[in-house]
Amino acid sequence: MKNDEGLDFALSHKTGRIVDIRMVERGLACGCVCPNCGAELLARKGRKNRHHFAHHVAGRTHPTCEGGRESTLHRAARQIIAGWRSIELPALLVKEGGRQAALPGRVLSVGRSELPDDPGERSLWSNVNIRPDVVLHGKDEQIWCEVKVAHAVDDSKRAQLQCYRVSTLEFDLSQMYRNGGWNLTTLDLALRTDMSIREWVFHVSEAQLRRRLQEEVREADALQRTKLAESQRHLRNDANAQLRIVAGEGDVGPVEMMFHPAFGLIPKDPVKRLAVLSRAYPEPKIFHLNRAIAFLRHHPHGDRSCLVTFGGLGPASRTSEYDAALSEFARAAGLNCVYFGIAESRLLRGEHCYERLDQFLTELQARDSEIPNCR
Repeated sequence: MKNDEGLDFALSHKTGRIVDIRMVERGLACGCVCPNCGAELLARKGRKNRHHFAHHVAGRTHPTCEGGRESTLHRAARQIIAGWRSIELPALLVKEGGRQAALPGRVLSVGRSELPDDPGERSLWSNVNIRPDVVLHGKDEQIWCEVKVAHAVDDSKRAQLQCYRVSTLEFDLSQMYRNGGWNLTTLDLALRTDMSIREWVFHVSEAQLRRRLQEEVREADALQRTKLAESQRHLRNDANAQLRIVAGEGDVGPVEMMFHPAFGLIPKDPVKRLAVLSRAYPEPKIFHLNRAIAFLRHHPHGDRSCLVTFGGLGPASRTSEYDAALSEFARAAGLNCVYFGIAESRLLRGEHCYERLDQFLTELQARDSEIPNCR
C-alpha cells in the first residue's frame, strides 16, 4: 500500500484513543485527527476503494503526511499492548563459542501498564534517559516493550536498556506497515499470536547464560589440552540443559537441538522429541475418545502450563477434528496455545489451565462415549 492511500488508524477527538475506520461515522463526522501532524481527518467509507482516513485541510483533501502511516500504526500497537492482561514471553536463545543455551518461554500476568510517551505519563519518566513504548508490570518484575515500524532499536538505545537492566521485547511491525489494511482486531490478533515478530533486545538472564557457556568453553579447552578428549564425550553441553534434566544420561543418544520460540531448545529429530516428551512430563491423564485418544500432561516449567496430545485409533482417525475443537476451546477460554512441534501436540498456558482442560476433555470423553466407534 502506498503512503498516499490513507491511514488505517486515527486519533479520536472524543476519547483521545486510537480508533480504526470501522469504529467511526463516514466523512468529517468521524471526529478524528492525525496523531502525527494533528490535521483533521475524513473517514472515507465508499463502496469501491478500501476504507481509510484521509487528511482534510481547509476544506480539501490532502496527501497523507510524511510519517503518518508509521505513526498511527505505532500508536495503535502501543495502545493494544498496554491493554493486555497477560503476555506470552518468548524463549531466550544465547550462543557463545559454538555452544547454545536457552530459557523456555512463559506467560506473564500483567497487573498494570504504562505508556511513558503519553502526556499523562511524562512526569513519571522525567528522570529517565530512555522511555520504552510500553511498560508492563507483573507481580515481581517489569517488561519493557518497543514497537518497531520503520526503525529498530539501535545500538545506542540497546546500550541504555542494558544500563537499566529491564528485560525488553521488540515487536517488529515493519511487514505490517508495508502491507496496510489493518484494524484494531486484526492487529491485536497478530501481536498476540505471531511469535515471529517478537524478540528480546535485552534480557536480564542473558549475561548469566553467556557466562555459563563461556565457562563451559574454558573447561572444554582445558580438557582438550590435558588429552581428556575421551571424557569430554560424556559431558553435557549446557545448551542442552533442558534435555539433560528431562532425559536420563544416554537414554536418547547424541541429540541435535533446535530453537523453539516457546520452549527454548528441543531435539530436532521428531522421534527423539517424543522420547524427551515422555521423560519431561509427568504421567499423562488419558481420555478415550471416538477413534482417538487424548493425553493431558502438566508442564514441568510451571503450574500454569500443560500439554495436550491427540493420537489416532483405527483407520479413520478423528485427531484433526479434536485438535480443531481444542483450538476453539482455547480461544474462547483465553488460553495461550502454541504447537510443540509434534503433530497434534499443543502447549497451553493460562490461569487454571490444567483444570479447565481436564474438564473440557472429560466432557468430550463423556459425549463421545455415547457415539459408537466405526470399524
